Amino acid sequence: MKPLSKKAKLVVSWTALMTVVGTAVLHQWQFFALGCASIAVLLIANHYDLLNDSEDKK
Repeated sequence: MKPLSKKAKLVVSWTALMTVVGTAVLHQWQFFALGCASIAVLLIANHYDLLNDSEDKK
């Protein structure tokens, strides 16, 4: 797995936080499953360099 870019770290951490908070508030496992799927898609996108940030190339 490639190391996460700055943008990918921000997006994955924000998604994880919203998944945990949303699941705790709504008490629905579907929300948790959707958050896990979103994080998986973000990790795949990072692997294929789809989350590059212009600041990362400097």
